[in-house]
Amino acid sequence: MRRFLAALLALALARCLALADVTPAQDRPFTVMTYNVENLFDVDRVSKFDDYAEKPNDPNAYGPPKLLQKLAGIGRVLKSVAGGAGPDIVILCELEIDFTPESKVPDIARFLAEHRGTSARQMLSGDLTDSTRGVPSEAWLLKHLSDIGLHGYLAVVGEDFPDPAGRDDIAHKNVILSRFPVLSSATHRTAGARGVVEAVLDVHGQRVHVFANHWKSGASNAAAEETRVGNASVLRRRLDDLLRANPNAEVIIGGDLNSHYNQNQRYPHLRRTGIQDVLGSQGIKPALARPGGPALYNLWHELPPERRLSDEFDGEWGTLMHLIVSRGMLDGTGVEFIDGSFSPLILPGTNAQPPLNLPWRWTSHGPGAGTSDHFPLVASFNLSMTRKTRDLAQPDALAANPAAALKVGYPSLDRSRLRNAAFLAKASPDAIAQAIGELFVVDAVVPQGRPFEVTVGGRRFALHSFDRDLKESLRAWKPGDNVRFVGELGTYKGRLQFVIHDPAWRN
Repeated sequence: MRRFLAALLALALARCLALADVTPAQDRPFTVMTYNVENLFDVDRVSKFDDYAEKPNDPNAYGPPKLLQKLAGIGRVLKSVAGGAGPDIVILCELEIDFTPESKVPDIARFLAEHRGTSARQMLSGDLTDSTRGVPSEAWLLKHLSDIGLHGYLAVVGEDFPDPAGRDDIAHKNVILSRFPVLSSATHRTAGARGVVEAVLDVHGQRVHVFANHWKSGASNAAAEETRVGNASVLRRRLDDLLRANPNAEVIIGGDLNSHYNQNQRYPHLRRTGIQDVLGSQGIKPALARPGGPALYNLWHELPPERRLSDEFDGEWGTLMHLIVSRGMLDGTGVEFIDGSFSPLILPGTNAQPPLNLPWRWTSHGPGAGTSDHFPLVASFNLSMTRKTRDLAQPDALAANPAAALKVGYPSLDRSRLRNAAFLAKASPDAIAQAIGELFVVDAVVPQGRPFEVTVGGRRFALHSFDRDLKESLRAWKPGDNVRFVGELGTYKGRLQFVIHDPAWRN
């Protein structure tokens, strides 16, 4: 009997082991976000930008209340992801470099622990102390995220090196937030732009290299493109080192490359582009499986061209923000990109202004409002230790790189959906701040004095247009003329202004 029972036990154990060999490991999904938060500055008022420097008696000056507004907006965006849990990896651009080194926070975990019983709102209310005045922007962000229940982030902060090109006006750094252990990190110096931050993460036992980028601005400018070629070269050299050691290394590249996914096609006057010609970003997914083929895949190609948008300038949608993955994220093993999970994160009323849902840019007017001039991008990944064959087939339409820019729908806009600007004449600073970026029907009078101004209910507004011909035609307006147009409310050098985007909007 004992032998019989032992045999049964051995048989059951063998069956369990066999099942364990064929049962897939449990999936472990996680989410990655990349986000240019548009000037998340600290409050020491030591800044390379005049808008964030000391301005006594200026009601629009940046300070603790504005920082709280910024943090609240960013927090709402992050908390909208993963059912309120927030992304597990966040690749951030445009956090201010700390220009008061005596107030650095070398241990953010300790900073958070010391202030566990006090919220960021309480710390930033009233007079600042010597210990809070110079707290860097990333520490304030992590404190606020902790306050709203987004815990567990480690911060990899870009180092502030002297610029190899000699620029002394770089105000921003890149930061990576991770809920996964950080095995190592480095900042790779780039000429004329922010350093590329690399974090090597332990994602459920897999080594994942994450790169945060913010390349030189001026997407269509040929001289700026030469700088971006240099920015891309720094990243490409590091990638080549990784891929020589492991052709299927798992890499995520994110950030503001100040380049469109179709940079070559959109700006044919550029001799060579950083993103396509040097970095090797491309959109043909099956090519990753070709021996000697490309190593990178730009996730913009997961969407049809009309949904590829992260920013807007001069009436055109752009794709300056990017999430790019290596072939190792699509090879059927380890950490894998989840098909269909990539998208810009557009939240009307939070980071987008209806009715066209343009990015709700940050403004320091009044109490401050808005979030950022870029939409964040999100994508989900999974870990399964069981190798599977991936179908890399892709419809041709999704691999397209159209030459024409996607236009914002100004001409087809229904004016009946817009408010009249008359209420702005006596609106409070808070109401005006909330209206920055909104489109209005404007009934105005052309005043005496400088051109490109109108008055609405006695309140003066500057005028601007990115269309040179349209801007010149405004000179024909004479003092005393009653005019009507559709304009976007904004600010320029502290003054309120209307931006006219389309000639059809002017009567």
